[in-house]
Amino acid sequence: MKITLVSLATVAFAIVSVSAVPIKKRASDNKVVVGYWVPWGDVPVSAVDFTKYTHINYGFGTLLKSAANPTDINFDRYYDGDNMQQLVQKGNQYGVPILMSLGGWTGSETFSTVVADANLRKTFINNAMVFVRKNTNGADATTPNGWDMDGIDFDWEYPGRQGADNNAVSSADSANYLLLLKELRAQLDLEFPNNHKLITAAVRVQPFDGPNGSPLSNVAAYAAYFDWVSIMAYDIYGSWSETTGPVAPLGTPPSPNAPYSVTQAVQSWTAAGWPEDQLVVGTAFYGYSFTTTVNMNTQSPVTQYVPYVSGSNTASSDACNGLYTTGATWSWKSLRSCILTAGPTTPASGWTRYWDSNTQTPWVFRASDKTFISYDDIESITAKVNFVKQKNLRGVMLWEIDYDINGELIGALNLVHSGSTTTTTTASPTKTTATVTTTTTVATKTTTTVTPTTTSGSSICSGVPAWSSSTTYATSGTKVTYNGHLWTNQWWTQNETPGAAWGAWADGGAC
Repeated sequence: MKITLVSLATVAFAIVSVSAVPIKKRASDNKVVVGYWVPWGDVPVSAVDFTKYTHINYGFGTLLKSAANPTDINFDRYYDGDNMQQLVQKGNQYGVPILMSLGGWTGSETFSTVVADANLRKTFINNAMVFVRKNTNGADATTPNGWDMDGIDFDWEYPGRQGADNNAVSSADSANYLLLLKELRAQLDLEFPNNHKLITAAVRVQPFDGPNGSPLSNVAAYAAYFDWVSIMAYDIYGSWSETTGPVAPLGTPPSPNAPYSVTQAVQSWTAAGWPEDQLVVGTAFYGYSFTTTVNMNTQSPVTQYVPYVSGSNTASSDACNGLYTTGATWSWKSLRSCILTAGPTTPASGWTRYWDSNTQTPWVFRASDKTFISYDDIESITAKVNFVKQKNLRGVMLWEIDYDINGELIGALNLVHSGSTTTTTTASPTKTTATVTTTTTVATKTTTTVTPTTTSGSSICSGVPAWSSSTTYATSGTKVTYNGHLWTNQWWTQNETPGAAWGAWADGGAC
């Protein structure tokens, strides 16, 4: 990330004043769909579908030891500034609040130092307020005083626990964090008594650590100052793990594997007094690859927890036509473009796709070079959305917006606004293998092939065209008929049979 080390109070920028009436209303329910937008991604603000988000966080303003003052919130006015202005402008048009996210994995170095000192907290709060204030000094001012955002999102990784190696850390971090939140909330309410500014945070799968280094048993006091927190229930397995495993499990992996998951995280936070309606579940629009030491296709029983070659999670073994993200990280768009080429659950030749019913996660494996990739997909995200609705949680969050393709995953997340749950669970164990001369296909779903026809008459299907496997249905809400039923697509889809487990098509009933 390109950073210029400057205090916000001295950054020169221009704010575009927008007073347009919102052109698209948000969902009428109280569920949130929060996306992180980052400037190093390859999706410009102009290409973001704002109708699919209730809130967008800009990542990041960073706190760095190399800055002149530990309270400085650092960003580059050229690299970040234009994007921030565009987000605010489009957010105003679509009724989508824009928040500034502070910290990040490499940008949380001085949080501990700042929160420990009353004077530093005061200066930091004044710097943070610049993001939510209006720029009353004029578009060409050399000393602007506002960005007109809707709130502050904290991504401190982590209070009381060592995150990145260069971070300051103290056993008093969480107690001091509470002081900062209380003071920030007071300042926001003082300056904006009639326009509530949000305070949110991205948090780990356990509550904030107390002075003994263990998660606090009661975090209810923090909830008074946060509008919600988003649980980063991903990166459960990675290069730091002893074996391969799920990046973002819904269900907790069996012992002796990592005991963390969405289910565990929600239980841990609510047991510590956090309100369910202030919890947001984070989802991963990416996966991680490893080179395993075994052929996972010949295991008995099949398991996704196997040894891997040291260092294989840090370098690319498949360029994926330039769509490979970074290191061993596969974005959903790269998975769909290079591996899951025939559909969200159908891998290319040489790859096998598995589904783990315990953790509700997919993974793919290529025996020729023993490549394993765990990731989130439409099916696993839909399962998490169902969980959020069943538990009456506040909503869902995603990292990050530019990893999606054709709105597939964000479409699945938007099911959080529907009143009912969607069934996508596949019986376990499941294996889907690309059809090649030396392999067979094993699956638990049966698809009936029907010759496309056009339905006529006076039923709900009157005049609705038949579904076609060769047609691209790019616009959500498109209606088709299939197997005597009316179907409506919920996101972009092609060659995905209505009624298939990944749920692109909603059943509207018999014709």
